[in-house]
Amino acid sequence: MVIMANYVYGMISRVQEGGPAWDGGVRLGDELISINSHPVRDVLDYQYLCLEEDLELVVKRDGEILTFSVDRDEDEDLGIDFGEDLFDGVHTCGNNCIFCFLQQMPLGLRPSLYVKDDDYRLSLAHGNYITLTNLSEEEIARICSQRMSPIYVSVQATDPELRACMLRNKSAGRIMKQLRRLADARITMQTQIVLCPGVNDGVQLERSVRDLSELHPWVESIGVVPVGLTKFRDKLFALNPFDGESARAVVESCIAWQREFRRKLGSRKVYPSDEFYLLAGIDFPSAGSYEGFPQLENGIGLSRLFLDEVRRLRKSIGRKRLRSGRYVLVTGVLAEPLVREFAEILAGVEGVNARVCVVKNDFLGDNVTVAGLLSGADIARSLAYVTEDEEVLIPEVVLNEDRFLDDMTLAEMQGMVRGRITVVPWSPRETVRLLSADAQ
Repeated sequence: MVIMANYVYGMISRVQEGGPAWDGGVRLGDELISINSHPVRDVLDYQYLCLEEDLELVVKRDGEILTFSVDRDEDEDLGIDFGEDLFDGVHTCGNNCIFCFLQQMPLGLRPSLYVKDDDYRLSLAHGNYITLTNLSEEEIARICSQRMSPIYVSVQATDPELRACMLRNKSAGRIMKQLRRLADARITMQTQIVLCPGVNDGVQLERSVRDLSELHPWVESIGVVPVGLTKFRDKLFALNPFDGESARAVVESCIAWQREFRRKLGSRKVYPSDEFYLLAGIDFPSAGSYEGFPQLENGIGLSRLFLDEVRRLRKSIGRKRLRSGRYVLVTGVLAEPLVREFAEILAGVEGVNARVCVVKNDFLGDNVTVAGLLSGADIARSLAYVTEDEEVLIPEVVLNEDRFLDDMTLAEMQGMVRGRITVVPWSPRETVRLLSADAQ
């Protein structure tokens, strides 16, 4: 039996009647302490430790420590759920990055928007990018011993002094040492570089890309994304946005490195973000060039997938039965060219009229052009001229549990807009399916 005072034990919120845990004696409200003498610190520990068929579970119930033997068949779930996946809460970021987006958010929004998570467990579970700066020796050892992959790492720069400066954290300069240790343990890593003009681009970007490529194949990919800048940057580090010319330089450099790495490593390795291609006015590469889309969690390659779906629909749209109507497709400034292509296809169907509503981001400022950061107020303002016979198609990326960035609810927006609002996925194919006559 293992009792660890430093751990917060997981409260069991559900036990399936007749399941292995229930038959063994585990009940709702028990706190799970250990499995086979190993402490259970979170759901990741639970999943890892449950791989054995014969299990000894130690729980705390009403102040009493109880031990249960649980037998399960291969691949059989124990039938236990927890109230929270992370028993000790989310590990937050201790950096003060010069480019931190959360520091550029206006006051008064819902509290969850200001949480600076930097938790390796969320990286594993959801693809969140982490800096590694708050990892303890015990946590690094756990990642290595349990072979936790893939880990998503936000690098920014491999030059120790520059990274420490960008993150405003003296310990941030250890990044290559940490990455090498993970690579030695055969941990797969997806990495990103948030690029700030005049800070970590140019020669520094080349150094970072080459340093990371030396950890092939364990550093599987390097995503290069532009810094996001809102209008709320008073008294913050002075940074400039990318324009068409500077974006083109980034894309061209990445393409050159891709050719080199493909020849030397068998992989293109480095992928500029969709924003860079759109800003530069450069056509997206083929789907095969993304080599399985390892950076899709970072949004890299989503535009290529969107355009490929549009291309396939262009060939088949004549055979689709869409419900007749007038549709308004909402998007941000950056994705306008993509959404216009889709609207043109829809408008080619008999009985269908489709137009695009491009929403300018007044809430966060002109430099923020992606659809996912549009506020409800900006969208509602842009839809002021929608008529009652039009149906507004809003991409689901602008919502979080039916709330927009500024906390406006979908129901509140519907009360402000004359036309009917429909939330659609970021997928032309799925949107067409949603609009099909058969879906009525």
